[in-house]
Amino acid sequence: MTENKPGAGRGGRGGRGGRNGRGGRGGRGGRGGRGGRGKGRGGNQPQNEEKKNDKQDPVEQSTLHANAPAFTPGAVSAPPTSNDQGNSPKNNSKNTSNQNKNKNQKGGKGQQNNKGNGGNKQKKDAPGKDSNGKDSEKVNDKSQSSQKGKNQKRANNDNDGKKGKNGKGKNQGPNKGHNNAKEKNKGNNSTKGEKSVAAPEKPSIPPNQPQQTNDINFARGENITVFHVAEKPSIAQAIAKGLAHGEVTFKKKILPVHEFTNPPFPKAPHAKKVTHKVSSVAGHVFSVDFPQQFQSWESVDPAELFTAPITRKPCKGSVVKHLQDEARGAHFIVLWMDCDREGENINFEVLDCCMHLMKGGSGIANYDRVYRAHFSAINPSDIVKAYNNLGKPDKNQALSVDARQELDLKVGVAFSRFQTRFFQGRYGDLDSSVLSYGPCQTPTLGFCVQRHVDIETFKPEPYWTLELGVLKRGRMLRATWESGRSFNKHKTEELVMKAMEDSPTVVVTSVVTKDKKQGRPVPLNTVNILKACSKALGIGPHAAMQAAERLYLSGYLSYPRTESTAYPKSFDIKGTLQQQAGDSRWGNYVRELLAQGHNKSRGGVDMGDHPPITPCRSAGPHELSGDMSRVYEFVVRHFIASVSEDAVWRSTKIGFEIEALGAKGKFFVSGKQNVSLGFLAVLLHKQYGDEADNEGEDEEERTIPDFTKGEVIPLMKSNSGSNTSKVQVATGAPVWASLDVKEKMTTPPGYLTESELIGLMEKHGIGTDASIPTHIQNIQNRNYVRLESGRRLLPNKLGMVLVQGYHQIDSGLVLPKIRSDIEGQCNRISKGEMTKEEVVAKAIEMFQNKFDFFVKNIARMDVLFGSSFSKLEDVGKPFTRCGFSRRYLQYIPGPPPRLYNKYTETVYPMPAGGDIKQWSGRTCPVEGCNFELCLYSVGNPPRTFPLCPNCFNSADWSLAESPEDPDDKEDQNKEQQIKRMAGKALTLECPLPDDHPLIDELFVSPDPDSDGVFIMDPHFGPKWRLVSTRDATVIYLPKSIDKITILNETDEVLGCHKMKIEFKDGQSPLDGGETKHSAFFPTDPILQGASRVYHGSERTKAAGRGGRGRGRGRGRGRGGGRRR
Repeated sequence: MTENKPGAGRGGRGGRGGRNGRGGRGGRGGRGGRGGRGKGRGGNQPQNEEKKNDKQDPVEQSTLHANAPAFTPGAVSAPPTSNDQGNSPKNNSKNTSNQNKNKNQKGGKGQQNNKGNGGNKQKKDAPGKDSNGKDSEKVNDKSQSSQKGKNQKRANNDNDGKKGKNGKGKNQGPNKGHNNAKEKNKGNNSTKGEKSVAAPEKPSIPPNQPQQTNDINFARGENITVFHVAEKPSIAQAIAKGLAHGEVTFKKKILPVHEFTNPPFPKAPHAKKVTHKVSSVAGHVFSVDFPQQFQSWESVDPAELFTAPITRKPCKGSVVKHLQDEARGAHFIVLWMDCDREGENINFEVLDCCMHLMKGGSGIANYDRVYRAHFSAINPSDIVKAYNNLGKPDKNQALSVDARQELDLKVGVAFSRFQTRFFQGRYGDLDSSVLSYGPCQTPTLGFCVQRHVDIETFKPEPYWTLELGVLKRGRMLRATWESGRSFNKHKTEELVMKAMEDSPTVVVTSVVTKDKKQGRPVPLNTVNILKACSKALGIGPHAAMQAAERLYLSGYLSYPRTESTAYPKSFDIKGTLQQQAGDSRWGNYVRELLAQGHNKSRGGVDMGDHPPITPCRSAGPHELSGDMSRVYEFVVRHFIASVSEDAVWRSTKIGFEIEALGAKGKFFVSGKQNVSLGFLAVLLHKQYGDEADNEGEDEEERTIPDFTKGEVIPLMKSNSGSNTSKVQVATGAPVWASLDVKEKMTTPPGYLTESELIGLMEKHGIGTDASIPTHIQNIQNRNYVRLESGRRLLPNKLGMVLVQGYHQIDSGLVLPKIRSDIEGQCNRISKGEMTKEEVVAKAIEMFQNKFDFFVKNIARMDVLFGSSFSKLEDVGKPFTRCGFSRRYLQYIPGPPPRLYNKYTETVYPMPAGGDIKQWSGRTCPVEGCNFELCLYSVGNPPRTFPLCPNCFNSADWSLAESPEDPDDKEDQNKEQQIKRMAGKALTLECPLPDDHPLIDELFVSPDPDSDGVFIMDPHFGPKWRLVSTRDATVIYLPKSIDKITILNETDEVLGCHKMKIEFKDGQSPLDGGETKHSAFFPTDPILQGASRVYHGSERTKAAGRGGRGRGRGRGRGRGGGRRR
């Protein structure tokens, strides 16, 4: 295909720069020819500097954690919780006496012990942070000064050797670690032309710090700025709409900012003018992870993770910078996060970023001007009410989230890394890229597997029961035997024989008719809506929670994460009903209810976090669609039903007795009829199942004929010659009875439904109302369970083997008790009854011992894997030859995909995210390699690239930036292989670097829109295409081309290879019908004019309007791209 002319090869291109504009390593030398082109990836892209700064941030980012409590070695990520106790000023003042004093002293000690942890990692593990990464306690001056000398020494030790580099001597004052980190960042950033800005001293925030000052004369006669921060942009917009009474200025920045000059601020009522700036974050500001030196799966022993430090990294550096820019110079900060523990945690993340930049005062004085709004809906009335009743953020609740995060990260990652590495290297058909363990996820899986074990080990047994049939007025009633059932057939048959002696009769012993009330449903909390959506609407917990959250953000529902099942006294039930009075579906019922007067809700508990889930505004029948419409309708109907009349049923129960059998001869028939529908008229009981907590649900709705107490009914005898227990009766009798023996079999329980699983998780304290849907979704995503009809969860083979393996080694790893205990301790943290440090230390010690025992006894679990899954050598099919042994490698599609040499027991991870095919026995041209090549196709439309299994796993041809140290290079290569084996990385571009000989052979020209190159699609003709190695761009060459040969001749200016083209006879665009043509693609007018450029997608399969891919246009997967 390629002409090999001596000395015509092109030289290696310049190295690829770093992702943030750094210059990369130099390109490898080519085979002669043109020199390196460009400045490397990113090296000549100054326009990206601003974007890079958004990710890395100016110097403020280095000060994010200064003076906050230092991270204790080992801190992590937990599921969100919403068991809030409220944040009213009254609650905030509860823990402010001796308890706060003691906590502050402990906080000082923790700061001393952890100062300077991490050495040079000041940017990630800045000193002065607590285990949450939030500001440490610094209330009394004596405590601060007592630590000053110790902190100075620790900070100087940690920053030894940096003073010469940064030109700084010892730092003075209590912010030594902060200043050192800042000077380090300043020195680093100065090379990029960035200016360092000295940040003010950051204040300290102890748990539940009360208001220190309450000066209503603050800023009297002056202009002030109030910075409001919401959790999501949509809530920020609702806050601005609720508070502003005039014009609102909208500024589109990193996140939207709404600015207006009214109303007055209740905490500074005498200010001359109040400027309000309302913006938001986008969820969590920081994520929790291990430092870089603990990220390696290869070089880090998972046992080390239990004692490893943790760092908090900005989820988006641009958000941090945005908060700092907007908060700088603000007099007050008002936090509008969701009113649950996770929201409190985000509150303190925001304060870590920007509280020290407020205007006026420093230290704790800034915290005096920080307030927290408590709200449950985003309607204007709720916004104004929260604004006029501002409280303080609750750090104890934030600490409980930090504790759970630390435990989940350390425990989950340690177990997951170990068992993934152990089993992925031994078995080929596990059908999961990561064998994850989670303190909540695994007990959730355990419930599903235990039910499967109960079903599989169930032994059906026969049993016998007596069935009394009573015929009256042409209707046969089947009476139930009060004794239930008997497992002795002989005794049951003897009872029938005894009943038939002499003149058998049945006597009516009782006739009881009474009205029973079926109680209206209790108000709706998160767990109940998840169960109802799964059972009645067929919507899974994860999808139901997403729909409820979208409805909340759109203003249709109140906050959907609540544990309360009782409306607070302040809740406006009448006003909420009036909003629904005009709806065509239930408006008539609501108007009648308002005219008669609504009822109080039944039972329930007000947990003080949020009110139950209720509608906030009306929505027409066609205003919403899909799951949102169905969830909204259910919530509205449930709310109306919860304040409606109870349903009334008339229940009738008839008692029968065969006197000859004594206590064994009692039977009954029961039924009920509706007298008043009550709430059932709006709740649509039959549609929504039994989620209304129905009383008497076991009674059948039917009419019972009239019976009289003492009435005697003849029991007919059976034929003497019959060998059956059935009684033969005389025909024509108006009222008679028969007695039968029925043989039945015991039946196993059914598989768990989502609704039942949610109930078990709630009962055993696994997860929270906010995290339960996530845990259920995770065990499905990991292929541990599958969802079958009826919303039932059936465990897959992998899930069963894992759970049984845990039981073989340590049942505590899968049983819910340990996690339930930890949840209870986290609740105590939120109430101020325990410290985060003691809870985490105790739990980490316990799990570390369990991990050590697990590792020592992993062979017990391996026995189960060996009997359920296939060894690598027994899986896959011969694919391509190994370049070393010349034996065929077996292709294991995974996940994760890999090639396996069963003769040398070598595993070659393959790129994930695309399709892998053989390529006609071609071999790799790299010296000493000789592996047979594959083709790797990715994207839509697919872009195909050559792939060498050996080079893909070689450090010499890694796509990542290569370290200079050979040992580091080897470690990096092993780490990449581990991540590929774990399915961590998707390869959505060419799997080989652009300077690899394979790519060089197909190279046509640079790609001006990316840092890649255009190569000839290795499928070649008849559909000739050029594909970009680093971008989802495809160039379709003219269909009249018959053959293309890439020459080694290059254009030294453009860095292109010349192409030798032959056109089809009669289709040539050349003058005189010539068929042969040579040209450089970027400069040839013929090729440029007849080629089509298509910008596709990195996704392998089309989505959205592409449908099933059978139609034209968009249906063929082209809807996601664009042509030019």
